[in-house]
Amino acid sequence: MSSQSNQNQAQNKQQVKCNKIAIVGIANQYPEADTPKDFWQNLLNKKDSRTTLSAEKLGAKPESYQGVQGESDRFYCDKGGYIENFNFDSNGYRLTAESFNGVDQSFLWALDTSRKALVDAGIDLNADVLERTGVIMGALSFPTTRSNDLFLPMYHSVVEKALKDKLANNQFSLLPTNETAQDLNPINGAAAHNASKLVADALGLGNVQLSLDAACASSVYSLKLACDYLNTGKADMMLAGAVSGADPFFINMGFSIFHAYPDHGVSVPFDSNSKGLFAGEGAGVLVLKRLADAERDGDNIYAVVSGIGLSNDGRGQFVLSPNSKGQVQAFERAYEASNLSPDSIEVIECHATGTPLGDKVELTSMERFFADKLNGSNPPLIGSAKSNLGHLLTAAGMPGIMKMIFAMKEGVLPPSINLDKPLSSPEGLFGSQNLPTQVQPWPSKAGNPERCAGVSVFGFGGCNAHLLLEAYSDTNHVSQALESTSPSLQPSNLSITGLASHFGSLQSINALSTAIETNDDAFIALPKKRWKGLDQHPELLNQFGLHGIPNGAYIDQFDLDFLRFKVPPNEDDRLISQQLLLMKVADEAIKDAKLVAGQKVAVLVAMETELEMHQFRGRVNLHSQLADSFA
Repeated sequence: MSSQSNQNQAQNKQQVKCNKIAIVGIANQYPEADTPKDFWQNLLNKKDSRTTLSAEKLGAKPESYQGVQGESDRFYCDKGGYIENFNFDSNGYRLTAESFNGVDQSFLWALDTSRKALVDAGIDLNADVLERTGVIMGALSFPTTRSNDLFLPMYHSVVEKALKDKLANNQFSLLPTNETAQDLNPINGAAAHNASKLVADALGLGNVQLSLDAACASSVYSLKLACDYLNTGKADMMLAGAVSGADPFFINMGFSIFHAYPDHGVSVPFDSNSKGLFAGEGAGVLVLKRLADAERDGDNIYAVVSGIGLSNDGRGQFVLSPNSKGQVQAFERAYEASNLSPDSIEVIECHATGTPLGDKVELTSMERFFADKLNGSNPPLIGSAKSNLGHLLTAAGMPGIMKMIFAMKEGVLPPSINLDKPLSSPEGLFGSQNLPTQVQPWPSKAGNPERCAGVSVFGFGGCNAHLLLEAYSDTNHVSQALESTSPSLQPSNLSITGLASHFGSLQSINALSTAIETNDDAFIALPKKRWKGLDQHPELLNQFGLHGIPNGAYIDQFDLDFLRFKVPPNEDDRLISQQLLLMKVADEAIKDAKLVAGQKVAVLVAMETELEMHQFRGRVNLHSQLADSFA
């Protein structure tokens, strides 16, 4: 590394500390809370917004799929944080009202909250600044209700045809999975990407738009990337948001497979009685500006982003088991990027989902980090809005951020609810004494010019993030803001030092290079085992626009070292093939670059939802579909 590169890194690090980001607009769609004020009032009222899963929300009769823990193709928990009675106003966008017909509600939640956040920030929806505004949206890469409407008929057509032949009854019809499905909109086919695209198109945002999935840490990851676009001057305003609205059928079955739900119906963050999480859904969006720009424009500044730390657990235990080392690293990096010190933090909104292992690891991580850094001050108070809403998965961080924004602004701290037997960290630094069970004044620390808070989000697969927030007042922040609105970071040149690939039967870079040189290709017929019977029914292929078996660069098989990646070889427990292949290729690229284990290496993967995941519901749903069809 050159000395000039070292100088650039040192300069960039210093400038990150001084160029703070202002939150100037907020909006949300949470269970039983359509606005931030509704959400705040629910917190103060200690309202539990987790409800029983309805047949309408599930798209099936819940009793047809309820079972006990460990039972195949059944879920054993019907509680969660669900959005009901959402109404979308399709007027006033840069797309026609008809464009929204058949669009999945999760996309509409993201769009609706984005628009409301801009309005809350005082932005005219025709303002020139929108040309220099981008959106980063955390979104879950899972099937949605409306993506099911697109793909399930393909599977069920084969079943229906077979039953007609077996019954010798051409009039037999397999009842649809969703009786309310009318308009099929192709936007629903790209569940992992189109949330941000719809927001950008409908609101006329002219800058970057992308969706990301960092599991339960997605909210703060989107916030970090949005801040980076502002700090590099690539954008003048950013929307940072997250939405979670996957098919509840898929979510409930998935968490039941992983035994993540409580088998006795009790989910309370940081409580020893809690045995698992309750899933939830919702969306939240923040409007961001450089602090100097927000002050110049006279914006209403809700809070100031002081620092963000991202990390990954790296090589730990099982891929879904949290690792304290990675969480502590996120804390460390947040403070490295901030002017705040650990002893100044007054409250931490924790990830705390109610899972026994996860909550204990988080308490341990906080103790490991804060124990020798408090300088005689009290450890921060802690809590989790998941006790009110459930676990909003990719959107999990947004309620916590908004809770801290209002709590700092109002000087009042809402409690965690339903606590009975609070957990403690190993040495007792964090425990019942840090967990308020009643509304109380904000625990201001002497010497702090402003109220200070942290927000933690820790996702499946070891994606960790910690956010540091400060309350805003013009007397304390105006002198710290940059005098110029120019970017504070200058991107460095990048070099490619490692490569790996796997395209169809071309399993390496060398194989790809040879194919290019010899003008060869990797096209084969789709392997028979992948057709699921469609190839036996040309009339069904025609129905879906296929006039025969298409050739393509399909992957028939690949080798994977399950021990190396600590992935269970049991098909029911392991990751889907798409993700296993990504792990293999990324590992080969890392080896090719000769990177040393433990280095600061980010892994970024461009991907879309694995459409074959729809097949799971297509199969399991037949349980009730067949019964109803024969009734």
